[in-house]
Amino acid sequence: MEYISKKQKRLAAVTAIVYVSMIIICIAGLYLRGVNNMVPIYVFNVAMELVSMATGCVLFLCCLIDVQKSGSNLRYFIYMLNVGLFSLFTDAGAWIMEGVASLWRLNYIDNFVLFLCGPLSAFCFWKYASDVLVLNKPFEHILDKAVTYGLAVPVIMRIINIFNGMYFKVLTFGFYRRGPLYPLSNMYVVFVLIAVTVTVIVERKQLDTYQFVAVMMYIFAPVAAIILTTFVYGLSVSSSVVMLVLLLMYCILNVSQGREKAAADRDLAMASNIQETILPRIFPYLPERDEFDIYASMTPAKEVGGDFYDFFMIDDDHIAIVIADVSGKGMPAALFMMVARTLIKNQAQSASSDKDPGHILSEVNDQLCDGNEMGLFVTAWLGIITLSTGHMVYSSAGHEYPALSENGKEYVLRVERNMPPLATMEGLRFKTREIDLKHGDTLFIYTDGVAEATDVDGELFGTDRMLDALNADPSADLEKLDKSVRDSIDEFVADAPQFDDITILTFRYTG
Repeated sequence: MEYISKKQKRLAAVTAIVYVSMIIICIAGLYLRGVNNMVPIYVFNVAMELVSMATGCVLFLCCLIDVQKSGSNLRYFIYMLNVGLFSLFTDAGAWIMEGVASLWRLNYIDNFVLFLCGPLSAFCFWKYASDVLVLNKPFEHILDKAVTYGLAVPVIMRIINIFNGMYFKVLTFGFYRRGPLYPLSNMYVVFVLIAVTVTVIVERKQLDTYQFVAVMMYIFAPVAAIILTTFVYGLSVSSSVVMLVLLLMYCILNVSQGREKAAADRDLAMASNIQETILPRIFPYLPERDEFDIYASMTPAKEVGGDFYDFFMIDDDHIAIVIADVSGKGMPAALFMMVARTLIKNQAQSASSDKDPGHILSEVNDQLCDGNEMGLFVTAWLGIITLSTGHMVYSSAGHEYPALSENGKEYVLRVERNMPPLATMEGLRFKTREIDLKHGDTLFIYTDGVAEATDVDGELFGTDRMLDALNADPSADLEKLDKSVRDSIDEFVADAPQFDDITILTFRYTG
């Protein structure tokens, strides 16, 4: 199930209350008026509009859930849907109040709002279509200005209608009557639909087949309804047809997007598998060596991320351990991760005796800065241990502070002045620090997915809870330490989704 934010939940709740209230008001009005006191075609219109309103309410809630994955142009689709719902509500109200003399003023206001919905819906449709398309041609920009500024014309004409009744009026005894210029009330709508049709045909190569079909449905179905209702008084199907078309548009677009998302998810899953397979996962590593023990794990988030760890022998007496985190998610971060991992490993394995971790990270930083147009960066921690003596040299590029346990004692963070991440600025020079590991000393390094694991209330797991999990049994074997931290994270976050990779590497010196 897709994660829904608190803001979306609140908006969905308010929306449901508003639109359900509108439906209840219409049902109550129908009950108070009395079905037997209404013309059958009016009852049919109201019933059809109530069903359409219920459909629109459900559709709107679906749009709120889908908005993060459906793109920015869904905003105008939601605007069209809102206008459509108000159009249905006011049209139902107009038929319920038809012929009730005491409500003639309210009936007029209701019809006035209904008449505004038509041009507003057309305007939102143009914005929706132009947002899907890239409008570069001069005539398209002219059309955009004409539609945008032209919206003032039907609004002004509807205000003038208050004084001369050229489009419609409601008589004092409660009956609605069309004015002599009623057909002109839809001229702006027709103009917009023609503008969209021309633009879509000209730019059809920008659209997939399903998008082209969806847009054309919205153009021709309301046109047919407008023509029908213009010449057949008493039948009101325009708003319901618009809502039905919006539902069909949503289904077409969502099914197609679902297929695209499924293909993208499959590619991401393959990328995630590739990402995991390039990381060393066979433990114990070099079981014939008794100077050290090492264990590492990575739990990826839903998307392919940029975390990685690595460890490898530089020569018979030196081992390198690396952990890093690339900014961002998805394929760009995964590709940048693979480049960073390769550069660090190549630089470390080719390092001579005078090449320390700070020097290695400095060279990798300059290489990553070259051509980094996407502005990605990498936090990294690199350590090189001399196995015969336990002497470790290490350097950090904006990475999390490591935790160290001396001979089975409690873990403490080694808080030191940090440097910027890799790929942020060319020419950075990273400082190398030293520490002498003794028998039983254990180093715990991790990515920010550990400390920044978040529960449903937005609280972070933090390094204090991490240290508590480690210090429950500081001398435990490395796999158990790893599991202890992960179990503590799982218990803390409970049902909250995982937003970041959780990567851990633990090294114990036993030489």
